[in-house]
Amino acid sequence: MNHPEREEWVPFLYGEAKPEMRRQLAAHLDACAECRAEIEGWQRSLRRLDHWRLPAKRLRAEWFPPVLRWAAATALVLGLGIGLGRFTAGGADAEKVRARIEPQLRETLRQEMTLLVREEMSRTSATTLAAAGDQAEKLLAAYNTIQQTRRAEDLDRLYLAIKKQLDTVAINTQREFVQLADYVRPTDPNRSLQQ
Repeated sequence: MNHPEREEWVPFLYGEAKPEMRRQLAAHLDACAECRAEIEGWQRSLRRLDHWRLPAKRLRAEWFPPVLRWAAATALVLGLGIGLGRFTAGGADAEKVRARIEPQLRETLRQEMTLLVREEMSRTSATTLAAAGDQAEKLLAAYNTIQQTRRAEDLDRLYLAIKKQLDTVAINTQREFVQLADYVRPTDPNRSLQQ
């Protein structure tokens, strides 16, 4: 059986085939289960593609990045502060205001800087202290190992020295025992006369 080419099926699938070609292809589909299964698979794919939709594009609720929002808020607060200051100043001399406010600002800044420095010192000192403690533990462990090694070496040397001395004493004692065992008492010439 001759099967139609793919190029012949495409117009059939899209409903664009000429009437004579459509009849021939429909007749072939009625007779050929293999082509019918293939065409049904293509039609299912086309239906799925027809139903597929692009996901809706999300509208960004925030078109300003957070930094720009903070900048805008800061500018608004500064603008309100400047406007309020000019409105309430009532012709006050800027130098007098500066002279009056500057010491307070300096004191506030000094206190805040002192607090920040203390917090930083506290944080770094705790970290430094912990690191120093770890280092001290490592050094003590190394020192302990060295001391144990030296103590063992000293005990080995002491053992060898005592053993050498004991061996010398044992040899000397053995010689003296041998001499004592071989010792024959001299006869007393006076004694044999008296008897």
